[in-house]
Amino acid sequence: MSELMYDLEEQEQIDSLKAWWRQYGKWVMGGAVAALLGVGGYNGWLWYGQRQAAEAGRAFEAVRVAARTGAVTPTLGAARALQSQQPDSALATRGALIAAAICHAHGDEGNAQGELEWVIQHSQEPALVDLARLRLAGLLADQKKFEQALRLLDDNHAPDFAALTLDLRGDILLALNRLAEARAAYRSAMEKSQPMDALHQLAQNKWEALGGGR
Repeated sequence: MSELMYDLEEQEQIDSLKAWWRQYGKWVMGGAVAALLGVGGYNGWLWYGQRQAAEAGRAFEAVRVAARTGAVTPTLGAARALQSQQPDSALATRGALIAAAICHAHGDEGNAQGELEWVIQHSQEPALVDLARLRLAGLLADQKKFEQALRLLDDNHAPDFAALTLDLRGDILLALNRLAEARAAYRSAMEKSQPMDALHQLAQNKWEALGGGR
C-alpha cells in the first residue's frame, strides 16, 4: 500500500510517526539498565558456587561503578574483563548489556553492537537474549539495515518482550513503507500489552494513524 493513498491528515500522522522512530525508536529499553545496575543484577549469584559468585560479583561491581560515571572506556573495559573471567555467568551478560547502553548513550554504536552480539551468543537466559536482540534490531534499523533487523526480531519469543518486539517490528515496517504490515504489527502489540500500559497506548496511536479501526 502506498502512502499516496492516504489523505493529507493521515500523511502528516505517518510522517510524525517516522520522525518519532528516527528520534526514539532505536533504544526503547533504557529503563532496563537502571534495573541491571540495581540489586536485581545479583540474582545471578544464585547460579554459581560461592567462590565463583564472589569473583563474578567483584567483577560486576566494577562494571556498575564504572557505569555510574557514564564513561565508555572504563565501563567497556570492566565488562570485557568480566566476560573474559566468567564468560558463562549471568552477571557477565548483565555487564555486557550495561556496557552496550553506555556505549550507545555516547554514540559508540560499534561497541554497543558488539556487546549485544556477545549477549546473544553467550547468555543462557532466553529473556535477556531477546532483550539484546531487541536492542540490536533497533541499532540496525537506525543504520537502515531494516531487513537484517527484521530477521533478528524473528527469533524473539520471550513473552516478556512480545509487545515491544511487535511494536519495533511495526516501526521498521513503517520505515520500509510496508504500511499494512506495520498496522498489523501495531495491532498485535496492542493485543500483547495491557490496556493501561504506555506501550499499549503508543501502539494504538500508531495503529490508528495508519487507518486502524476504520
